[in-house]
Amino acid sequence: MRLWTAVASIFGAVALVGVASAGATPPDHWSDSGSYADSASCDGFTNFYSGTFAVSGKTMYDKSGNPIKDVIHQTVTELNWRSGTNDQYTVYGDFKIVYDYATDTTTLNGKIIKVTYPGLGVLFHDVGKIIHFPGGVTVFHGPHDVWVQGQDAYCNAFLAIANGK
Repeated sequence: MRLWTAVASIFGAVALVGVASAGATPPDHWSDSGSYADSASCDGFTNFYSGTFAVSGKTMYDKSGNPIKDVIHQTVTELNWRSGTNDQYTVYGDFKIVYDYATDTTTLNGKIIKVTYPGLGVLFHDVGKIIHFPGGVTVFHGPHDVWVQGQDAYCNAFLAIANGK
């Protein structure tokens, strides 16, 4: 899934900052941005998408210079369109990611994904809090359609648009 790949790549970059800065004073703040485009298969049609993201973050250290916490803010805007029709919708995200080195815990807070459509309201969303604990344990607070449905959330949004016309 596109958002979760971006989140995973951010944490890979954070880990590299920690490795590269051993023995040196690393920068506290960093930022990145980019764009992407791809497609995903739905039953009977293709979901094309392209988007942009921006991330900014900082790593906090204890008195000995050891990292204790990463705090990352990410925004995402993604246009999705369906093959064979003019149907389209925009995905928005604006959330914070916090990684705690002591507990090896990652927390996502905010509007991770939200899609609305005129006349239909919310088509799907991942909002609230997601906590990833060691050992693959994940706890959810709030509705998280994409985590539950995966690509089907995106495909079902197009079906709702087609049926709502």
